[in-house]
Amino acid sequence: MRHVEESDVLRFSPCREIVYTNYRNKEKTEERALISEEVTMPVIIDGEERGTLIASPQDLYHLTIGYVLAEGLVRTYADIESVVITDGRALVTLTKEGHEKPSCPVDRLGPVAAEEVCSYGSLLDSLSAAHHSSHGVHEGALVRKGGEMLAYAEDIGRHNVLDRLRGIVEEKGIDVSDVMLIFSGRVPQSVITKVHGMGLHLIASRALSSALGLELADKFGITVICGLRPDSFRLYTHKERISFEQ
Repeated sequence: MRHVEESDVLRFSPCREIVYTNYRNKEKTEERALISEEVTMPVIIDGEERGTLIASPQDLYHLTIGYVLAEGLVRTYADIESVVITDGRALVTLTKEGHEKPSCPVDRLGPVAAEEVCSYGSLLDSLSAAHHSSHGVHEGALVRKGGEMLAYAEDIGRHNVLDRLRGIVEEKGIDVSDVMLIFSGRVPQSVITKVHGMGLHLIASRALSSALGLELADKFGITVICGLRPDSFRLYTHKERISFEQ
């Protein structure tokens, strides 16, 4: 595995070494391994506790932003005056005035070559230090058509990955109209709902979807690709966004 430095885009989940008993072929041995860490953090909005996050402990700032927006606890990012992570709590302060909820980004993705989609089949494996160490995190990356990676997130929970990415998108003002989500987890309706909330029009996952997830994606106009590998994928909905011309 190549070494990847943590940056403003790449923030990795910490792991802790533990001792465990391994039983194999009728023999018992004491061994060491890395295991993913997690924290429990209440989310307090204007002094009122409104939810609890159970998540990997890195970059809780962007996770909080994405969480309160995705859960409908805050209407729009412009309504957030500040987010402070302190004493194991996320303190969110809202502005005094309300703001209009922005419209969904226009779809500028256009046809994406099948070969380009396959080129992202090993992207997550090339990035995730925690995945290779503990196999205990989900991963997601936002990639602009053409190959520019805009944001990456990993977490013990797949929904947290999406909320982290949304927090980065909102805080940095990233235009997602021509952006794809490369994802590690399953794609049920809850994931499609979050993808739609981010304004994305294409998700390509290593895992599979559910029937309800595909129905919702078809309704929202989202292209769903599953079983993504460097040489293959399964295309389920809104197939017009993928070009198979050589």
